[in-house]
Amino acid sequence: MLLAHGMFCAVDLETTGLNPQKDEIIAFAGIPMLGSRITVHEGYYTLVRPEKYKLETMKFHGISKDDLGGAPSFADIAQRILDALHGIIVGHSVEYDHEFLREHFKRIGTRLKKECLDIVFIEEWLGREFGGQDPDLSLDAIMRGYGLKESYRHNAMADAFCVAQIFQMQMRRLADSGIDSLWALKQVVKSCRRPIW
Repeated sequence: MLLAHGMFCAVDLETTGLNPQKDEIIAFAGIPMLGSRITVHEGYYTLVRPEKYKLETMKFHGISKDDLGGAPSFADIAQRILDALHGIIVGHSVEYDHEFLREHFKRIGTRLKKECLDIVFIEEWLGREFGGQDPDLSLDAIMRGYGLKESYRHNAMADAFCVAQIFQMQMRRLADSGIDSLWALKQVVKSCRRPIW
């Protein structure tokens, strides 16, 4: 399949901690992409009410316990999230997001099996291919490298949109290197330090 015809979904989560087995999702954002088009108007964002709130994590995501008071539980919106996850999931350090989603779906008796693609691995490969790569592959650093503003960081919808923009620019650079199919992109990812397919 040509990348120009591929279906992708840029995803970002905010959570109560870093452990998918113990911590909870408190915000989800998914922005669909069809090839080189980001369809922001079809994106889905929601807060998610956790069973337990950890005040100390508010310094990272800025979401207060009061913000989550009227939010739906994960079980309430699981189907809507599943519907939003069209195609291949794209993210920054996407293994983290995918593991949280898998664990949350497992808790309600649903198996989530999606292919994932990490913009970090693509950026690593592009750095090797074109040279001049910044050794810092944090989302902030990659955003700066592509000239994207860092406003509203750690908001799931804003971060998902940044991921989508980065992925679009990466696809153009990949095409310049002759990488224009999903198969070829998988080979790129496999050549990086931790394959995720």
